[in-house]
Amino acid sequence: MESNSSPHSKLKEVHFSIISITDKFWKTRQETNRTSAILHQWNQLEKSQTINNFRYLSGEKEGFRTGYFYTDSDSHKWVEAASLILHNTHSKQLAKLVEDYFILILKTQEDDGYIFTYNQFHFPEQRWMNFQIEHELYTLGHLIEATCAYYLVTGNKAVLEIGEKAANLISNDFSNFKAKNTPGHPEIEIALIKLFRITKKKCYLKLAETILEKRGKMKFFALQIIKENFSQSKRGKTVEKQRKTVLTDSQLDNAKIMSDLSKEGPLGLSIRTYLQFLSGKYFQQNTPIRKLTKPVGHSVRWGYLATSIAMLYQETGDESLLNALEESWNHMVCKRMYVTGGIGSLPLLEGFGKDYELNNKYAYNETCAAISSIFWSWEMLIATGQAHYADLIEWQLYNAFLVGISKDGTSYFYRNPLETRGNFERKSWYKTACCPSNISRTLAKLGQYIYSINDFTLWIHQYIGSSFNYDLEDGKIISVSMKSGFPWKGSVKIIIENGSEKKLDIKLRIPSWTRKASILVNGKEENIPKYCELDESTASGYSPYDSYYLPIKLDTGKSKIEMSLPMETFLKKSDKKVKCNRGKIALTRGPLVYCFESIDNVDSNIPDSTIKSCTGITELISDSEDKELTLKIDESSGKILKAIPYYSWGNRGKSAMQVWINYEE
Repeated sequence: MESNSSPHSKLKEVHFSIISITDKFWKTRQETNRTSAILHQWNQLEKSQTINNFRYLSGEKEGFRTGYFYTDSDSHKWVEAASLILHNTHSKQLAKLVEDYFILILKTQEDDGYIFTYNQFHFPEQRWMNFQIEHELYTLGHLIEATCAYYLVTGNKAVLEIGEKAANLISNDFSNFKAKNTPGHPEIEIALIKLFRITKKKCYLKLAETILEKRGKMKFFALQIIKENFSQSKRGKTVEKQRKTVLTDSQLDNAKIMSDLSKEGPLGLSIRTYLQFLSGKYFQQNTPIRKLTKPVGHSVRWGYLATSIAMLYQETGDESLLNALEESWNHMVCKRMYVTGGIGSLPLLEGFGKDYELNNKYAYNETCAAISSIFWSWEMLIATGQAHYADLIEWQLYNAFLVGISKDGTSYFYRNPLETRGNFERKSWYKTACCPSNISRTLAKLGQYIYSINDFTLWIHQYIGSSFNYDLEDGKIISVSMKSGFPWKGSVKIIIENGSEKKLDIKLRIPSWTRKASILVNGKEENIPKYCELDESTASGYSPYDSYYLPIKLDTGKSKIEMSLPMETFLKKSDKKVKCNRGKIALTRGPLVYCFESIDNVDSNIPDSTIKSCTGITELISDSEDKELTLKIDESSGKILKAIPYYSWGNRGKSAMQVWINYEE
């Protein structure tokens, strides 16, 4: 099964459903996702009453709606993740939950396609209120994406029609779409383009394009957001009055499960946040999309918006869109991204700070932001075929993304600081529960990021053990099998059987973090570009621009590619403009960022330890099931510090932690 190919895409996706991941590192995590995480999430959605909100409206149960106005999106995203898991795995239990969920949605959705439990329950006569704040289009976007995913698994047109009815409703109700109707949280644009690619109905693409083109063109935005804030506050008070007339005091307490996150941040954060609200930067409403050449505002919203613009470019070929995206991507990587690949430095704002404002303690780095960045880089890779996009995807998958979920799949990090003093821990759930299901849907479709096709060229982006068969137009098959030692060893073996009579071009990504790579093709050594020094011109010290694709050509029949990508340990320095990192280094090895956790270093002063410049680094294989490679390094006091992969910290309870460590020259 192939993914849709857009007319202005450089590459064509190989659909993840035909790719079998055999890689021990990632297969174990996909299995945890399937057997533990996705079911844990469903139980939490039940516990938090999110699913009951639909049951109340359908008449299946009696009760009072709970949760924020955008809570519907958490369950919609869950069902998308579950549907994606069912692409490759048969589970009667999961299939039944998904089927029952869509039956419930069918009962809840109104005849014209509207479904938004906040309004349906509390304000049945009101719709399309407070576009910047209340997330109606956002939640409908996640519902449409879920119906698309389920349709691709089952071919169930009745479920796809749920998404189409919602999209048609938006199109009908906003035949004259205005700037003030553009959503404060982008997402509907992605969903509409996905729906277009499945149905081939151009009205959905046109609607997505209209929403994007109207963005940032609202006059007197500050007045609009003040008006909406007043309206939402008034509506919220009405909901509280309704709640108190229905629920007892004990029930009210029970409804307030799962605390929100700390808003602690730098001095003046509240004022800066209000100013971003009023200017429209927080919502990416401050300027039209072609002038958004710097990442601003809420980082998840930014990532979703940029993803949808990249998808629109693939359909229209409008170079002005691509130019703005490339400029903003470069700006993010060079000046507004952490060494882990995390984005969004400011709490409360949940978004980007100024250039080089990358405080380690206050770092927000929402897990969803990393995921949105992966989505964006993937669309940019498909659009351009440039290796640096694939390189950042790899870096973020291993670091900024994977840290968001515990080893057993039942607890999560919403935000991901680079320094803590022992008061930070994973939670089983959050009142804003966007990250868990977002992690699960990304893990479920991980195979999507490994390969792509262009004409008679196979691109290999990620070195994740896997296999697949690709059907050619002439009825012949290309068969690919890859074994990888990642992320611990840089050894990769790829067997390709070219069933065609034509030679096959291969593009092998050489990662930015390796030096002195060597490649054998059928036993013959390939010429590799000359070794060059690491480019550390970015704020974080990590530069994806050192990555490139090595072209090779394979004859018909069976070929063997053997790659050696040495994984050295580097002491990274950030740009001097990052004030908090002056005199500090971060440890990286291969695609992994390392950190120091106090639970491993009880006799040291984490997060204020210091190492010497002449220190030696020892690599050790741990006794864990993953056989994680840990690092041992001499502290300036003479003690030995242990460093573990950043993604695995926080799995053993509360612990102080640091990524950047003091460094004595």
